[in-house]
Amino acid sequence: KLFLILGNQLFAPKYLNDFKDHIFYMAEDYDLCTFEKHHKHKIILFLSAMRSYRDELEKNNLNVHYEELNRYNSESYIVYLTKFLNKNEVKHIDIFEIEDKWFEKKIVNMKNKFNVNIIKSPMFLTTRDEFSLLSPPGEKSPIHKMASFYIAQRKKMNILISS
Repeated sequence: KLFLILGNQLFAPKYLNDFKDHIFYMAEDYDLCTFEKHHKHKIILFLSAMRSYRDELEKNNLNVHYEELNRYNSESYIVYLTKFLNKNEVKHIDIFEIEDKWFEKKIVNMKNKFNVNIIKSPMFLTTRDEFSLLSPPGEKSPIHKMASFYIAQRKKMNILISS
């Protein structure tokens, strides 16, 4: 079993307690660091956070496989991941929801070869299901107004509501 952890999913280890029997896969992605022009310090901060998180997981006795950037090989994240999965004969993948729809689609497309289980992310206060309920009935694509969204959030969390 494998648990994919992306660079923006460095959640407290308590969220991984049910997955201690997994290999935790993390990889630095050349494409992510180069697809837009980012300040060098931002990239360093991002990679440093990932490496620190890897160290924290290892201190918690979790089995971590970590791919660092390699200037001689700039294959994509999916290529590295697929090679690792095939080499280790992984059949089951767990991952938190990915907010980047383009990248999530790439992972979901791996369902043809692997059992991919997507877990609700602790990243957001509002789940995807709750968010979709905010759409008017019968609408093909969600149309949200900030005011109605925040009113719904205040009601849900009982914040700034006068009785």
